[in-house]
Amino acid sequence: MQLARVKGVQKYLRIAEISLTNRVAYLADHLAGSLFLILILFIFSQLWKTVLRQGGQVAGLDSTGMLWYMVFTEVIAISTPGSHYLVSEEVKSGDIAYKLSRPYSYTLYYFAAHCGEFAVRFITNLTVGAAFAYLTMGPLVVPWAQLGWVVLGFALATAVNFLMMFSLALLAFWLEENRPFFWIFQKMTFIFGGLFIPVEAYPQGLRFISYLLPLRYGLSAPARLMVQFERSLLWQMLTGQLVWITLLGILVWAMFQKGVRRVHVHGG
Repeated sequence: MQLARVKGVQKYLRIAEISLTNRVAYLADHLAGSLFLILILFIFSQLWKTVLRQGGQVAGLDSTGMLWYMVFTEVIAISTPGSHYLVSEEVKSGDIAYKLSRPYSYTLYYFAAHCGEFAVRFITNLTVGAAFAYLTMGPLVVPWAQLGWVVLGFALATAVNFLMMFSLALLAFWLEENRPFFWIFQKMTFIFGGLFIPVEAYPQGLRFISYLLPLRYGLSAPARLMVQFERSLLWQMLTGQLVWITLLGILVWAMFQKGVRRVHVHGG
């Protein structure tokens, strides 16, 4: 039994490795795509220099901290693969029926592939973004002693983001067109995820809503922790991430189990 579990884990690690290797082959394309990140960071670096000059702060972060915060939130956002679109199309077309017969979990397969691709995108975009922030605003004081906790936070954030997008993709079992939900989700990320400004800077009511939703735990919280490490934030983030991974995991499992019963294979 234990050997079977080990082989099962190795199988998904191999899927992640293949996905990573495939993306490394297109590394030049990823670097070219990072030019968009530089444009965003340049605009906001000028904004924070102007707004936060003479010691001004936003949620405890000065202009340098705000730019580094945006480096990590933007890198997470633009590094997230679009595998949810592929899942959505497979459900709509019925191609999912053929993959269900293969010897792996459909959800875990896409999660492994998601992680492999995300790793390449994240490292590439972070290298470009960090270089720009360093040259523009100066270095980031890295919490080396707590870096392991920060890395764990980013890893759990990846799982939270995947489960949110995967659950939206599974709506294709019931809806002919579910792309508007992706658009709405993206706009909600801007606000409740704290893409541009830490949610701690929001008014109390809006901040409370952000704390309740999973968006913050996939974006703002790990970025804030990297820029300004606090033990209270760490435990709050990890608790929220684990709770939402559990809830979203149950949701995805329930949607998938109910959805596959609706699959009709035409012509074979």
